[in-house]
Amino acid sequence: MALDSYLCPTCGSEVKVGSSCSGCVAKRKKQVRVGPKKRKHWEQDVIYDGISIPEDEFEYEEFIEREFSNKPHRAIGIEWYWWMTAVLLAGLIGGGFLVFF
Repeated sequence: MALDSYLCPTCGSEVKVGSSCSGCVAKRKKQVRVGPKKRKHWEQDVIYDGISIPEDEFEYEEFIEREFSNKPHRAIGIEWYWWMTAVLLAGLIGGGFLVFF
């Protein structure tokens, strides 16, 4: 074995430094891939190709009118007992500050 060569760890043949193993390359070329072709992650399944999803056009003006019109919205009300709880807690916290200062 020459100084500028090494033994391939896979097949054991002598390989020159800086080149690939000719024995391993030949074995890889002989291998035939069996099974379905591996798809890329962005490719869609074939089952979705003829679904006939309706392609409605987006009506921008209608969307703006519906979302931002001056129509009255449903008022969000807070029950009276939550108001009473807030006032009571504010009083307790205020009273606590008066005691410490």
